Amino acid sequence: MKTQSIIFRTIQLTSLLALTAMLALSTLAQSTGTTDLNDLYGGIEIGSKGVKATAIRVKETDEGHTVKLIYAEVINTTIMQTKDNKFASDVIRDTALATAKMLTKMRDELKIPDAHIGIVGSSGLKADNPQDLVKAVRDRTGKQMSFLDVETEVQLSVVGTVPQRYKNRDGSWKDNRGISVLMDIGSGNTKGGYQVIRQLPTGTPDYDYVTVGIPKGTVSFTNEINQAAGEAADQAEFARKAKELAPASIRASLRKEMERKPGLVNRPRVYLSGGIVWAMATLLYPDDRRALVPLTAADIDLFYQKVTGDPDSLQKFLNPNLTKRISDRQVRAEAEKEIETVRNTFSPRNLIAGAEILKAVSGEFQLHQKRIRFARYSYLSWILSYTRLQVGSYTP
Repeated sequence: MKTQSIIFRTIQLTSLLALTAMLALSTLAQSTGTTDLNDLYGGIEIGSKGVKATAIRVKETDEGHTVKLIYAEVINTTIMQTKDNKFASDVIRDTALATAKMLTKMRDELKIPDAHIGIVGSSGLKADNPQDLVKAVRDRTGKQMSFLDVETEVQLSVVGTVPQRYKNRDGSWKDNRGISVLMDIGSGNTKGGYQVIRQLPTGTPDYDYVTVGIPKGTVSFTNEINQAAGEAADQAEFARKAKELAPASIRASLRKEMERKPGLVNRPRVYLSGGIVWAMATLLYPDDRRALVPLTAADIDLFYQKVTGDPDSLQKFLNPNLTKRISDRQVRAEAEKEIETVRNTFSPRNLIAGAEILKAVSGEFQLHQKRIRFARYSYLSWILSYTRLQVGSYTP
């Protein structure tokens, strides 16, 4: 991959707001059949919770590139449910099959040139047998997958998630990325970072990216707690062990990163992403369907209390009656479906582990002093940005 700063300067990557607009245009984009096939690019990400795919149409104009999202899909395979720190053979098989299905759609239905489709593994994929996954994907698809490191993944996520500007009360536009931090609590790791301006001796300013990453996410921390508490531990014992492990396992690692990178604490705006943040926002604010959902440190505390309490309380939290809360039937149906997806995605142990990570992030990053937003579509951001980078890597 080319030097990131050069690519970011050459191709102005999409913000989350642009991504949301592209999602709305996706149906229209697929219905038009006049596209030059060399304008199509695709990316498939194998992450800790499953496989994500995006495909875009790129047109070169006098002012640069215009981009439309034409395909997005997510298939959950929970590959990080490891045994003896190895990817299980059946999950490897399911992941490879999901990858092949997405690749076939891109090749056969969307007619994307094979050379324009990349397969990458998330930085959160940590196990002792990555070669087994690589081989299974190659056998099913005929393509070689590569793995991104935390730094590259965070850079792509920052550019794809954090809006570049915000509108001030007086109507003027202000730099947003210069005062914002992105934190992503994934299944395999917790990572984040921010963009800083680097003034060159000549020419326009360039950008650097400060990144942070610790190898603890919702699923990987669940695995760690399981080993310490034992598979036979009940929910109360699991929660107790999670609380016991969090200071050394999560907080100390975050604090060490922050000591070397003060911008992580000093910036007033924080964008949160990742599955556990989505679960929290969905359960606390099921009626808020916005792309950027306001959150507070108090929300994190409430979520923590609900998740780590007694099992009956947790079940009530996971099965709310939305009839009185949401009057609009369509919005209520969407919210109920999303809550069902939360229940199908996270076990009670996953929720407890994720809540401990969220509480640690809130405390160490002093989120009670910040303006916090949940970035709803961030799960597509870095793979979409990665896909766009291919535009600079191929010659049509």
